[in-house]
Amino acid sequence: MKNSYKIWIIISMITVFAAGFVCGILVENGLLEKDIKKSKRDHDSVHFPTLEMMAEELDLMPEQQDRIRQYFRDNEKLFKNLRGEIHSRLRDIRTQLINDIKSVLDERQKERFEAMIERYMAQKKREHEERIKHRQKFSNRKGEEK
Repeated sequence: MKNSYKIWIIISMITVFAAGFVCGILVENGLLEKDIKKSKRDHDSVHFPTLEMMAEELDLMPEQQDRIRQYFRDNEKLFKNLRGEIHSRLRDIRTQLINDIKSVLDERQKERFEAMIERYMAQKKREHEERIKHRQKFSNRKGEEK
């Protein structure tokens, strides 16, 4: 009789554990999928309408599409130049900041500060590479869906 209670208790504990484990997996997957869909929706809503979207919604004629396509090309060149100017200016400001900070440090502190900056730059580079991999992975998935 005592053995049957032990068996029932053990079976009950295993069942409760298994149910909790399965529910945890289901909830986690459901929440993660919602977060991914939400971030994708937020990300997609920020973009300027594409030519295809405009052509469909505005019933553009082929000549209009050609002119708008050229405007996109021209503006892309302007945006590319602006990005280059912004990056250059930010680099100059960052260099000036580093030089200003170094001006108040002694030699030992400068060495440690430079090591700190190198670690920061390495981390920044790793994060940039991860973002590129993520974008490529996302664009590959997006291409498979079409």
